[in-house]
Amino acid sequence: MISPHAQPIEHSLQWLGRWLSQAGYRFTAVTPLTHQRVLARTHDPRSSDLRDAFGWNRPFPQHLLPTDLTASLLESHWLKPSPKSMLQSNVRFSSLDGLLFAHSPFPTVQEDAVFFGPDTYRFAAFIRNQLNAQPLKEAARIVDMGCGAGPGGLVAARTVRTEPTTCEVVLADINPRALLHAQANAANANCASARCIQSDLFANVSGAFDLIVSNPPYLLDDASRTYRHGGGRFGEALSERIVKESLDRLAPNGRLLLYTGSTIVNGRDAFQEAVTVHATERGFTVHYEEIDPDVFGEELERHAYADADRIAAVGMVVQRPGA
Repeated sequence: MISPHAQPIEHSLQWLGRWLSQAGYRFTAVTPLTHQRVLARTHDPRSSDLRDAFGWNRPFPQHLLPTDLTASLLESHWLKPSPKSMLQSNVRFSSLDGLLFAHSPFPTVQEDAVFFGPDTYRFAAFIRNQLNAQPLKEAARIVDMGCGAGPGGLVAARTVRTEPTTCEVVLADINPRALLHAQANAANANCASARCIQSDLFANVSGAFDLIVSNPPYLLDDASRTYRHGGGRFGEALSERIVKESLDRLAPNGRLLLYTGSTIVNGRDAFQEAVTVHATERGFTVHYEEIDPDVFGEELERHAYADADRIAAVGMVVQRPGA
């Protein structure tokens, strides 16, 4: 059900997500280059369906949605008028793990854009694989640090097979627009225990956690957009900070599941070396793996990556010893 505490802009977003789910809508988010290539094809907006409207983000005819929902979405600026009496959405929805996730429209050029794409699917698979191998306890405390649209925390909570979930789920992000999307996504996932907190990492988040999940930005972005820019020499700074700050926030036997990218230079993964030494020196166990050896290859054309061999998508598990 739609949260009774939702503000009008949140209410409209929840309403749209729930309506799309009931209509059987499904869409798989793709890379920006693939999305751009699909949009370059000839398309008559009069023939647009729900996937065109809320997946590919094409203009669509007004009759595609119920009149009252359309009015609410226009009033809250989730829809905007488009030429030839069409409409266009200011939000997209993508499918993952049986849920729908609201995220930013295409192209994601805004400084506060809310990311969702192929990295999200790899992140979710990494979480599922780790939690299937070592399940969470039923009353686990979970935080999705830098949550964006909230997929990490919500996917993790769904691995605990209780209805309703008995986990406490914190969705934390420095970006208020991300939290707006995450709140609607949590409500539509029926995750009543989820709380959204605006925070620069753990600054406004209290307590220890059984599980910390994170998929931070890991590229260098000339515009320093929050969802994309990781800082440091190759985009690794935020990921390093998450590892270091998480160590003091893990409960006994608690785990950090970090999905990020690492720039490989002359065959060397300097990020892996740095964070592994830091964690193991404090008595934590570390598992580190390459999930995809070559992502965002187009970034290597930029001067900032002139010395890089490749950018690898990696998964890191850091676990605190038991009490």
